[in-house]
Amino acid sequence: MAEMSERDQEPGEHEAPTPQIGDDVTSSDEGFLHLTADNEHTAGTQPGQSLIRPDRDATITTQQATQSNERAGTVEHLAAQRSFPPLDTNSPEIKAHLSALRTEMIRLLTDLRWEGYSVEEIVQRLVTLLNVGPVIQWQNTLVPFLYEIDRAGALLPTWLTLIDSDDLSDLPAGANPAETALGRARRYAILLLGKYRTMGIRGESQSINLPAYLGKLAVDPNVSMYATEALVKQATIPSMQALIEALKVAKGWAKVDVVEGCLAFKQERFFDMVVDSGLENAPGLESYIALPIYRVIPLEQYFTTEQNIAPRLQANAALIFQRVLRDSITPPTQQNPLPQLFTRPLVAPAQSLFAAAQRDPTWPYAVTLHTLGVLLGRYWSEISRQRPLDGQIIDQVYQVLPLMNDVERWMAGPGRDVLLQTISDPQETNQAQVARTLGELRDPRATSLLIKRLEQIQVPRDRAQALTISALCSALSSIGERRSAQPMLQMVNRSIDIEHRSHLSKRSDNLPYGDPAVAGSIIYAAAIRAAGQLGDHNAIEQVWRAANDFDPYVRMQALDALALLDPQGEIGQSRSVAREALSDPRTSIIKQATQLILRYHDLDAVPILRRTREERPELSILLQETLQSLGQ
Repeated sequence: MAEMSERDQEPGEHEAPTPQIGDDVTSSDEGFLHLTADNEHTAGTQPGQSLIRPDRDATITTQQATQSNERAGTVEHLAAQRSFPPLDTNSPEIKAHLSALRTEMIRLLTDLRWEGYSVEEIVQRLVTLLNVGPVIQWQNTLVPFLYEIDRAGALLPTWLTLIDSDDLSDLPAGANPAETALGRARRYAILLLGKYRTMGIRGESQSINLPAYLGKLAVDPNVSMYATEALVKQATIPSMQALIEALKVAKGWAKVDVVEGCLAFKQERFFDMVVDSGLENAPGLESYIALPIYRVIPLEQYFTTEQNIAPRLQANAALIFQRVLRDSITPPTQQNPLPQLFTRPLVAPAQSLFAAAQRDPTWPYAVTLHTLGVLLGRYWSEISRQRPLDGQIIDQVYQVLPLMNDVERWMAGPGRDVLLQTISDPQETNQAQVARTLGELRDPRATSLLIKRLEQIQVPRDRAQALTISALCSALSSIGERRSAQPMLQMVNRSIDIEHRSHLSKRSDNLPYGDPAVAGSIIYAAAIRAAGQLGDHNAIEQVWRAANDFDPYVRMQALDALALLDPQGEIGQSRSVAREALSDPRTSIIKQATQLILRYHDLDAVPILRRTREERPELSILLQETLQSLGQ
């Protein structure tokens, strides 16, 4: 998420335009919000330097700000998933701490109201007082405790000033802002706003609409987790409206939190809006969105003929279901929990989806039914081998299995036809999943269509398009026609400044999320990987060149491709490339290189192995074993 993986992690999915939601809001029942949706949708380099032709559109400042923002949001959200022991409020230590805190908070109130202390002075004291422990562990105790002391809201101006503080300045890369004293106090303050259901007063003449204020915080991935929880706690019409408004524009982790907040109200009137927003604007985080939707919203209702359902809702519901299927596609072991797919009856959405696909074949239906077929095949294989599986899984698989013969026939006819039509449509922008499915089906009819798509590419616009191009290359390698290798490499030469990249200093770390060179690396690595898998020996010179790229992700793919194209090291240049990789700044690449050296039985690499053993003591055992295997 924050970075590309070391080897085979799939980068995030592409982004789509944000849906529009109408402004008409009325209320006839408490807790219900009446909104209408607009269905008019289309179905060694310097930091920030672009290595894609032409220069990037965004400025370096914007790129760096986005990069920092996304990284902080990622660190905090992943940290929040860790389990903490519950706070024992009956222990003498915690009781004493809370008693002392109550005394200090009352003193703060007195100093603010009667002693003439400024809001800024009170804020500084609060930062120290509220640095009690992890927010996730303390919030259920501390937030009600603080509200009980200040029910009248005398500290609201102080809380708002605290929230407006910057807790990201001078924060080291990869650090969690929620673990700093200011960060903790700021997050407790945001959660506390959920207790105040009326307008807050900020100073004598300036008022603030708390739901609208929290709604703005809800689109900031650094604090969206707490702002959305505060809005849900308020449970008022304005707080619901604020969350729906945030749903329009939230991105990344903020989109995840806003979707969960909207679902927490359990209002059926919100379901269409949540499904309409789909998985867009959260690349790489689709699973965090799809699973909560699947748990709360019965997706089968979007596949029926009983009501007039917008095509976009049908398509998004299918893709949400497909994501859940994909995340559950590997049968669990005894140590793993029950996959989320089986926490609800599977037969209803499966049958409704297939019936809808038969009525109106579309690519989202075809992609989802293909994934369903793969999943059931894997689970049935485990059941037939009498592997231990949860009884709930076995029952649901048996209920859906009778459907699969008809699904297989449909996929062999209308399903494949609609996928081929989609990949050949120049107006269709959602190509990645279609290409991936055609690759898994290994349909040779798709080869020419996929190559044609590649030949139309000149310069990738962004990381999203790069991911689509990567999917096209992966599909071609899966189909296995060797003639497709050269069009992929020609596309790389057109769209990426390879010469420039090869003269940059080699990086040891992956490119950070948001770096404009990431898109080029995704494309370059995908094409090199595919060329190796296709076994096109005409591509070996470009593989050698890729092994000298500045991005370690590309270099790793190049060494993998080299092992496929010249497995015995029959070409002298292949041996030279493997030797040079022994001096790579990336540890994992040196490990790859030692495997190649052993495969090639290259005794000329012995001096380099010895030198690297001295320079890289953390690899001394591996390198010594390599030398011994070479008879040295």
